[in-house]
Amino acid sequence: MPRHTPQQQFKEAKQIAKDHGCFVIEKAGRYLVYRKTPMRAVYLGARSTPETLRAFVCKVTDFH
Repeated sequence: MPRHTPQQQFKEAKQIAKDHGCFVIEKAGRYLVYRKTPMRAVYLGARSTPETLRAFVCKVTDFH
């Protein structure tokens, strides 16, 4: 079974985050994850690869 490309994993992570009230920013080669709240965006963490980013987004959004 072919694995997803890094670009596909990044797009999927962004979509999962968006569907669960979060968003992802790419900055200086790192992927930063934030949760939207009524007052401000709350920083949740950062990852350096699309694969680990997707896993992290799934964990913080409880996506299975």
